[in-house]
Amino acid sequence: MSAIIERNVKLFFRNRVGVFFSILSTLIVLGLYIVFLKQNMVSEWHQVSHPTRLLDPWVMGGTLSVTAVTVTLDGARQYVTDQTKAALDFEVAPVSEFRRQLAYGFSAVIIGIVMQVVVYVIDALYFGLADKVYFSLAVDFKVFVLICINTIVSALLSIMLAAWIESIDTWSTLESIIATASGFLSGIYMPIGALPHFAQTIIKFYPGAYSAGLFRRILMNEPMKKVFSNTNDSMEAAFKSQLGVGYTIHGINTTFASEFMILMLFGVLAVCLIMAKIIVERVRQHRLRYN
Repeated sequence: MSAIIERNVKLFFRNRVGVFFSILSTLIVLGLYIVFLKQNMVSEWHQVSHPTRLLDPWVMGGTLSVTAVTVTLDGARQYVTDQTKAALDFEVAPVSEFRRQLAYGFSAVIIGIVMQVVVYVIDALYFGLADKVYFSLAVDFKVFVLICINTIVSALLSIMLAAWIESIDTWSTLESIIATASGFLSGIYMPIGALPHFAQTIIKFYPGAYSAGLFRRILMNEPMKKVFSNTNDSMEAAFKSQLGVGYTIHGINTTFASEFMILMLFGVLAVCLIMAKIIVERVRQHRLRYN
């Protein structure tokens, strides 16, 4: 199992072009924000003092969420590749299907954590130099812990999808669709408050929206206290509602704890579907053996 993990991680990072393209969606998001979105959003919230102190962490939360999704999907690609090209080799290997999927999951987690840390450092350095937006070591630590948890959930979801996909072409198409949609569903290209009700409802079924919300709560906590200290509560509530710092589900506003639990539920769902796939495969093999 450890050999599979080491192999998958080496294969991923050895392909430097693939590594670059795995975070290309994130770099595109950051570039679009800097070139097109930032100035418009600053103008929209001109009544707030130092709006960049809020908007920069806001987009960082979204980029971390997008990175977790796209990178773990790219990490899980190896599972689909091996299923289509080396399935017979693995069948004769002394490794069960469950342990093999666990190995691919661990590989995706390692890859996801490393790439998210890289993206966080890039974002923090840029916004620190450009806008003098800095974060304390306590915030860095909280972000890292959430990166680890979010990556585990994202990896579980990626492996769950990979377990039910039997064609590398299908996987490539699915990966492209999810990577493209992740920026919209994480509320980066367009703030959730600017979307119609139907689109907002769709976003609430997307796990990345909750990880983005959690990152934003951590990164924006201190800046929001300072920026909104001399304003009324309605302005802060409007800002959170517009930019997706928390969601309203059946008239109830989510909290950090509730968003964390929802994210965990997506992970549990992924585990259940992975186990269901393993059971289906075992039943199928049992039938083939005795027929």
